[in-house]
Amino acid sequence: MIKQIFEKEFGVFFNLMAEVECGNHFDYTNEKHREWLKKRISIYFYRGAKFFAYYINGETPAGFAAVLLDDGPEGIRCFGQKSELLDIALLPEFRKKGFGSELLTFTEEYSRQNGAYCMYVSTYAKDIEVIEFYKRNGFDPVAILPDVHGPDDEGMAYMRKIL
Repeated sequence: MIKQIFEKEFGVFFNLMAEVECGNHFDYTNEKHREWLKKRISIYFYRGAKFFAYYINGETPAGFAAVLLDDGPEGIRCFGQKSELLDIALLPEFRKKGFGSELLTFTEEYSRQNGAYCMYVSTYAKDIEVIEFYKRNGFDPVAILPDVHGPDDEGMAYMRKIL
């Protein structure tokens, strides 16, 4: 079952969000790291991102996706009509079982129903496994921005899917 969740319900996914945002660089014992992540989550909600959680048998949390719909001002075609998948993540025991594709399809349908023409996503350019996941689900690479996080960084890969 997939359902929308709100900020006060997101705590169960806090550690998963840390993993998806920072990988093994996140220090759970560091208060500044935890505060940074709490702020990031709050900013996503403040910007209007919708968080959808996947529950196995309606009870067991398996993962989440965060999508930001940009509907733009009414009547102005050069804005809006897109959504951005901010994050998608599954707990390790639920990976590679089709749940991620199901969650992604749900966010695509949500976006389509709310007027989006396409969906964008960005991911670490060196994470071939994640890039392949998006490609299997119909996303095409559109850009790579090198070293966006510093000189020793691989950069970000941007992908798009026409909905």
